[in-house]
Amino acid sequence: MIGARFFTCSGVGLSLTLIGNAPRSAPLAQTRAPGEVAGIQPVLRLEKPRYVLGESIRFWVGVSPKNSSVILQEFRKPCSLTTTKPDGTTNTQPVGWPIDGSVGGAWYGGWGFGDDGVEVGSYILVLNCAGEKTAPLELIVERNDISDQIKAEFRFERSGVIKMGTPVPVTLTVQNDSENTMRFPQRGAMGEGVNLTVVRDEPAFHSAFFYPSEKLSDSMVMPDTYTWDVASEVPSVVLKPGEHFEQHFSLEEAYSFDQPGNYEVTFATALAVLVGGKNGPFADLCPIRFTVVAGAKFVVSTAD
Repeated sequence: MIGARFFTCSGVGLSLTLIGNAPRSAPLAQTRAPGEVAGIQPVLRLEKPRYVLGESIRFWVGVSPKNSSVILQEFRKPCSLTTTKPDGTTNTQPVGWPIDGSVGGAWYGGWGFGDDGVEVGSYILVLNCAGEKTAPLELIVERNDISDQIKAEFRFERSGVIKMGTPVPVTLTVQNDSENTMRFPQRGAMGEGVNLTVVRDEPAFHSAFFYPSEKLSDSMVMPDTYTWDVASEVPSVVLKPGEHFEQHFSLEEAYSFDQPGNYEVTFATALAVLVGGKNGPFADLCPIRFTVVAGAKFVVSTAD
């Protein structure tokens, strides 16, 4: 199961993943009236009516206080998400609470199916938190050719044997082979940045971090979902049918090899893509989330 980026009611991001997004406020319940019992209300909602086979599926999970302004300590227990797949099998996985942020505040964050094989059909989701369950929520996945008509990739322009200090350019390319205009946020807008992972075998080293935000879009518009209603306010890349987009990155702007060794470097991002128009045939399927991941191996030697 893929992790989530959680948000508290104060808008503080608590944990980060590839499909994380910008902070959004979560509503708090009112202080309870005399005789009402404080509790919690699990929150489970979809990002859109239907999903496309092959995309990175995201929906939202969270908890709000009920009949209270805060979530009492007795209710701050791990949640669980039960998923019934199209073939009828079920799977229950834990959903952890934020590790920091406002203690006792409402929170929500993106969740998904991760590395689990996704199939066409109807999924039924139920979130259970401290004995309170959401109503069953249907998530529909369907096959659509549009997922094959939009191609995105990272390309390392150099790999293999290099010396410390050697520039390593990396290019993000997006090709629109559909018959519709498409758009997606610029990298950095809405918190959709670029993730890096660096692994060295000897001496063992592993680090995960983000490409420097100052090198990306500095937009302060932070909706939790990219929709046609907000697209005009979010710095976006727009591609007409047949058009191609490239963005160039430099590994050294984010990380420098500090000693010789065998390394593997990974660049990753997620594109939330709107296809066509607000009332077009793809409206219920958007945004379609494309995960873009590529890695390269390096044998690094000293510069002299």
